Amino acid sequence: MNEVVTRQKLLNDVREVMHDAEILVKESAGNLGERARDVQERLTARISSLREYLGEREDRLADRAVGGVQDVDRIVRDHPYQAVGVGVVFGVLLGALLSRR
Repeated sequence: MNEVVTRQKLLNDVREVMHDAEILVKESAGNLGERARDVQERLTARISSLREYLGEREDRLADRAVGGVQDVDRIVRDHPYQAVGVGVVFGVLLGALLSRR
């Protein structure tokens, strides 16, 4: 779960950087020389490419998360008493830890 959160945070950070880069490219479009326009075009192309790549990665990440949830659901349905037992033990341990404070 922590890996999923970390990846999601990374995706969000990269999206913010891409958004900022797009704003920078658009705002500086009128004040550029020929060489700078070439750089602007390359940057715009790379941003588009990165956006496509992130979209694919996000889809894969979502598929993995759904697959994990389905696996847990299947395990709980296959072993309901064991799942309830684990839940009870976890609840008792959590209650004991919270009651100490």
